[in-house]
Amino acid sequence: MATKFRVTKEKILDGLQRVQNIVSTRTTLPILSNVLLQAGKDGLSLATTDLDVSVKCMVEGEVSKPGATTLPARKLFTILKELVASDIEIEVDEKNSASIRCGSSFYKIMGLPEDEFPRFPQIEGSKALVVEQ
Repeated sequence: MATKFRVTKEKILDGLQRVQNIVSTRTTLPILSNVLLQAGKDGLSLATTDLDVSVKCMVEGEVSKPGATTLPARKLFTILKELVASDIEIEVDEKNSASIRCGSSFYKIMGLPEDEFPRFPQIEGSKALVVEQ
């Protein structure tokens, strides 16, 4: 699903750093090396999983077009870390091709559809504990 959002470099790098630690470099399922990006009214949600452990965090951002996709986590982190300006605009088309713009820099990376990403388990009737990193 196509999406478009704008975030600050500092906030998205902080979010990616929190979720990318469980991304495996060697996996039989290519989708497990991706981060799920869901842009909605509350901002940008980042999620990763290795099927045993799942991590999700929220990042403040300006969403112009709500939607979701998955992008290679480590490649995305490396690209964003090297950018000089602070405002980053990411636009993803229907073919999961992401265009990343920041100042005069422009990158294009391919992702996978969000529906291939494993769903987080729904836990009912239990208590949640939120812990700061």
